[in-house]
Amino acid sequence: MIAAITNDTQQPVPQRARHLLKLAWLLVFLLLAVTWAYVIEGLRQRQHLQQEQQQAQQAEWLRLASTAFDNRLKSLNKELQLFSDPHPGLARDASTLAPLTHGRLWHIDMQRTEQLHGSTQHLANDSAQLVLQWLKTPHHSKELTLLPAPAIGKTAQSSDQLQMILPLCQQDRCDGALTGFLRVSDLLDAEQTEDHPAYAVLDINGNIVASNGHSNLDERSVTHFAKTRLGQVPLQLAVRYHNNQLVRSFNLFTIGLISGALILSCLVLLLVFRVSQVLHFVENSNTKLSHARQLLALTNNSLREKMRKLIEEQRDQQTLIETVQAGVIIVDAQDLSIITSNDAATRMIGLSRQALLQQTLPQLFSTPERAQELLEVLKEQQIVTNREAQLNNHNDKTYWSMTSMRYLKFKERNAIAISLIDITERIAHAQRLQDEKQATEHALSQLQATQHELYQRATLDDLTGLANRRHFLSFANKALERARLANEAVAVALIDLDHFKQINDYHGHAAGDIALQHFAKNLRAALPATAVAGRMGGEEFALLLPDTSLGEAHAIVDILRGGIASQCFYADNSHLQLTFSAGVTALCHGEDHDLSSLLKLADKALYQAKDQGRNCVESIAP
Repeated sequence: MIAAITNDTQQPVPQRARHLLKLAWLLVFLLLAVTWAYVIEGLRQRQHLQQEQQQAQQAEWLRLASTAFDNRLKSLNKELQLFSDPHPGLARDASTLAPLTHGRLWHIDMQRTEQLHGSTQHLANDSAQLVLQWLKTPHHSKELTLLPAPAIGKTAQSSDQLQMILPLCQQDRCDGALTGFLRVSDLLDAEQTEDHPAYAVLDINGNIVASNGHSNLDERSVTHFAKTRLGQVPLQLAVRYHNNQLVRSFNLFTIGLISGALILSCLVLLLVFRVSQVLHFVENSNTKLSHARQLLALTNNSLREKMRKLIEEQRDQQTLIETVQAGVIIVDAQDLSIITSNDAATRMIGLSRQALLQQTLPQLFSTPERAQELLEVLKEQQIVTNREAQLNNHNDKTYWSMTSMRYLKFKERNAIAISLIDITERIAHAQRLQDEKQATEHALSQLQATQHELYQRATLDDLTGLANRRHFLSFANKALERARLANEAVAVALIDLDHFKQINDYHGHAAGDIALQHFAKNLRAALPATAVAGRMGGEEFALLLPDTSLGEAHAIVDILRGGIASQCFYADNSHLQLTFSAGVTALCHGEDHDLSSLLKLADKALYQAKDQGRNCVESIAP
């Protein structure tokens, strides 16, 4: 409704408005000057903070990198000691010699060069001569040493590779050495090279021995790098570390701050400019507005009367207008006959408007029971919203609708307004999605079964069902590391079946397979749930007993030995018996031994058991 307009509004004062506008422009320029001063100061402080964070992160990177460097060299030195022993044992097989490139290791002396480990590859003459020259150098180090790897057409500054030399000395004489190659990047953790820092390994004189070949790294620039001494070798680690996240953060902060200040400045200037335009417009239109008030006052009553009549004329059609995109049907609330409808409703029912007016509400739905259910809900709640229903289409098509109902007054009669929204495609699409979901779930179950079968074949021994050698060694290394971190005990045992060759020779290999399966079955039944057993090859087996002391492990293996010896199994038309000899060792709380050393001790205990006459268990403490 249009409110009456009064004529007592005071005229604006142009002079006062112009003074206020000048004052506003002055305040705006002062505000912009202060704002940009704060922006410049904020950027300066943020840059200073970024530099401090960059230095702190560079120092932390250097600490972590040197720790990783020393730890890997220490682990490598421990494994290399196994190859200095002239009598190889089972422990050498478990060695990975990481981080040597491809695990390749050579033994060099004055007479020959021999590869001890890794995939076969010829050692370059330059590398062999470097080792011999090192051995001839007076006062050379007898500990693990890293030297620049010889490279044709390259310099040390552009090479990431180092040559490792471990002299093999007896008293004061070193006739040979172990050598191999490794990369500086393999001595660092993967996350330490994600941001591509410039790093280099320096000798004690500050000369570059190896680097990652960064474009801004040379003999002059390395003097500005952060450095630290390495503990395992007489070398230094230098780095210039730039955290890309801090740079991006500073750039985003700079862009955001400057953008915000620019937007604020533009908005303030635009606002003041717009206000000045409005004041000029108000000043120019003041006279016209006065005449308009008089005209509106004269026509106000006439417009109010015409609007009242228009509202009354449109009231009866309001429901159809509100639901013009959906099918709309008006039904008499007493006899449920159809009073009127729109074109969308006639298309969904499949009848002309004249034929539709001869129908009743229950005849619109595929089942009268559904219509009765909707009417009962309408009586209880006075409104029905978004109920799915199938329509009774006369063109032999399936139509589903989202049905809503409510009471209203239509031409002074109590009526029901029904809106119908076609959801046929939605229902069909939902059914297709359900079918595709079932097919996908079936395919996924088959894929999971296949993956489980492949995993079993890759990790288990085909004959006994125990862990194969590779899987057992991998699992045992991880379990040993967990036990060391948790300060828990862990035991390792090696088992060798006594006189197994005689079973194969006198009863055949089929009987030998039955004997191995008989032993594996009893082994699984006797071991604790946390223990892991693996077949290392032939008639040799290995056990890993987490959280088990040496005495407990000895008792478990001895009980297993007694149980095996007291049972018979049938093969080659004969009743046969098995016995075994076993060696046990254990890592106690706080001790630091790798898997290779534990397997070597268990192997030594196994040979003691065989020397005792077999069919017994011997244990050795580290």
